[in-house]
Amino acid sequence: MSLGLALLLGCLQGLTEFLPVSSSGHLRLLEQWGGEIHPATFFDILLHVGTLAAVFFVYRALFRDMTLALWRVLRGQSKLKDESHARLFVLACVATVPTGLIAIAFGDSMEAFAHSTGFVGAMLIMNGFLLLGMGFLQRSQGESGGRPLEELNVKDALVIGSIQGLGIFRGISRSGSTITAGLGLKLDQEAAATFSFVMSVPAILGALVMKMDEATRTGIETHVLVLGAVMAAIVGTVALLVLLKLLKRGRLHHFSWYCFAIGLAALLGS
Repeated sequence: MSLGLALLLGCLQGLTEFLPVSSSGHLRLLEQWGGEIHPATFFDILLHVGTLAAVFFVYRALFRDMTLALWRVLRGQSKLKDESHARLFVLACVATVPTGLIAIAFGDSMEAFAHSTGFVGAMLIMNGFLLLGMGFLQRSQGESGGRPLEELNVKDALVIGSIQGLGIFRGISRSGSTITAGLGLKLDQEAAATFSFVMSVPAILGALVMKMDEATRTGIETHVLVLGAVMAAIVGTVALLVLLKLLKRGRLHHFSWYCFAIGLAALLGS
């Protein structure tokens, strides 16, 4: 893989990981429409690690508070029930359980379906309807808002984690589907978005660990891997800040029309 292609894929990953249009779906369509690209799975995950760095940067204050709260709990200075930030970490791990089970059970078969641009196009259209649902839920909340992050519970985490498992369908946005699920559970917009990105941390790190054996079999030079991930981190930081601003303004669902358009193009071109 050339450095130019790696940077292009990193830029695409950074844009589409946070904007609710499915990074995995776009990477697959680029592969199908741009020729024999075939980015290695390990490189794909490294791009996700790059965007994970963007999450750590944007939410750095929250992760600092989570770390300090966990340290107090582990040292016996405080109880878990009294530390909302430590509970958030635990709930993010709980959400990863159904995500992992779905990926293990259906990941290989869904990856086989994803070789069809028609399938990816259909999933992108479905993603568009999910985003319209997000807009409806935002309007339903109105000025009354919803539950804050402190009221998140185990049931919420399991439901949102299960929805996160839909990310195995290339074309379904992880961020879009999980934020929509959070809104559907009556969380306020900030809480839904925050938990969506916090729980992406253990999910992505788990996928990286599972694919570490592929690190020496990618056939891609180390500097190309690293620079692709760095590009994803830089572009991802900007995209995440834009997403949070659009979500606050209630405009994120407008990406549904983009999903409908590119999904239809994929269907017609299959």
